[in-house]
Amino acid sequence: MADGNLGYAYVNGSTLYLWSRLIDSNGVASWSQRTIINLMNLLPIQNHVETIRVVGTVEGGDVVFVTMVLGIYEINVDSQRWKVLGKREDLDVVIPYMRFYNR
Repeated sequence: MADGNLGYAYVNGSTLYLWSRLIDSNGVASWSQRTIINLMNLLPIQNHVETIRVVGTVEGGDVVFVTMVLGIYEINVDSQRWKVLGKREDLDVVIPYMRFYNR
């Protein structure tokens, strides 16, 4: 996540759940539900029983990648803006490249 905490994202039905791991002043870690996003209201979903899967995230950022029949989508969790990345729904994982090093 952008704040450096460990995060967890999953989809149940058409709802995206985001959790973050927080450490209290005593050093005890716990999981806290951070955000709930109704993807039916956000993405162009045509079938309410469509399977939506989380296939990737951006390390150190608030971006989640999901796939469904219409394609692969990048969702910015903070702004709740999205964009289509492709038309393939059969991907199991997306690993984004954030930087390149050229000599």
